[in-house]
Amino acid sequence: MSNYTPSMVAALEAAAPLNLEIAKDLAADFGVSHRSVISKAKSLGLEYVKAAPKAKIAKGITKAELTDAIRQSVGLPDRSGDLTKAELDVVLSSLA
Repeated sequence: MSNYTPSMVAALEAAAPLNLEIAKDLAADFGVSHRSVISKAKSLGLEYVKAAPKAKIAKGITKAELTDAIRQSVGLPDRSGDLTKAELDVVLSSLA
């Protein structure tokens, strides 16, 4: 079904602002996909609120923290960024 009836459009307008959950509920009632409902709502100028992306959770020590710890343990000066070739040479010599 590609055409939305006036009653379907009225239901979309009544449910505004839409989100994914509402779009899926309406799609089940209308017999269309939730993407179709979202697309129709946007074409009607209705507000669709996207879900916020999930925050990334750091698991353990980060690369920057590990680099800083290596610099401190071998007595290198503090700075940001990856280890340089000269700094890696100091790290290698301290391991030997």
